[in-house]
Formats: sequence, C-alpha cells, structure tokens
Amino acid sequence: MIVPPRLSNELQGVIVRDLRIEDRLAIGKILAESPEAARWSADSLLEAASGGMRAWVAELNGEMSGVLVGRMAADEFEILNLAVLRAHRRQGIASRLLDAALRWSRGAGTKRMLLEVRASNQAAIGLYARYGFIACGRRKQYYRNPPEDALLFARTLNEEF
Repeated sequence: MIVPPRLSNELQGVIVRDLRIEDRLAIGKILAESPEAARWSADSLLEAASGGMRAWVAELNGEMSGVLVGRMAADEFEILNLAVLRAHRRQGIASRLLDAALRWSRGAGTKRMLLEVRASNQAAIGLYARYGFIACGRRKQYYRNPPEDALLFARTLNEEF
C-alpha cells in the first residue's frame, strides 16, 4: 500500500479549489516563475481547464501558490502541468495539489495516473517517487529552452489512492 507523505502543520492555511477565470493573473505569475514547468500561458491554461480538463489551484493564506492541470483519457489521468511559486516551494503545496488530483481521479474511476518531468528536476522527481510514481520511459529532447529529456512516470491507483 502506498501512503502519501504526511503534511506538516505549516500547511493549515492551504486551500485547494478548482481554477477560476479570475485566477488568470496569479497563474501567470506562478508560470513565469516556473521555467521547469510546461510552458503554457495563463490564457491557454484557463482555456484548457474550461475545455474539459481538470485544474486546481492552491492558496496559502489567501495568496495563490500553485496550480495543477490534467486531463482524463479513458481510465487514465495525465498530469499536464504542476507549478508552485518559488517562495512557497518545499512547503507541501505540490503535495496538496497532488492529493486533490488523486482523490478526484479515484472518484472518476481512474486506474492509472501519468506525467512527464524534466530529467533535471530532482525535487519534482522526488515528490512523485514519494507518491508512488514509477519511471516508465524517456522522451529524448522533449523540452525546449533549454533542450532536455522528459522522464515519464506512471502510478496505478488503488483504494488507498
């Protein structure tokens, strides 16, 4: 059984909710600070979220701190983008967003979650490993600016998550 990491008490002020149109400027700031995340504009992210994809944001004490966007295809959920403000990294924001995506996916009948990450993004790789994601492939030179391989990860969902 995979048990997600315990969240610290410093996250008591975190609220995770669905992305809204009025989040556009704050999302733009998060994405501008996150060159390791997928290069989406805030407008394209909002358009994707309104077009059938799922998107959550995390607020820490009223400040927009992170965003996660994904899509369902058959019985799989693919995380397309996950980004957190630099000042709020390593505080569990990404964990809270992943928890929301996992809960939603389980309720939607998802059997497997997928994602890709820059090969150099050790912090993200460590987070995904703690959540039971397993490396299952590599896409050569997938990312641009700078060019870099993408590592593919997957996780089978069960009743515990």
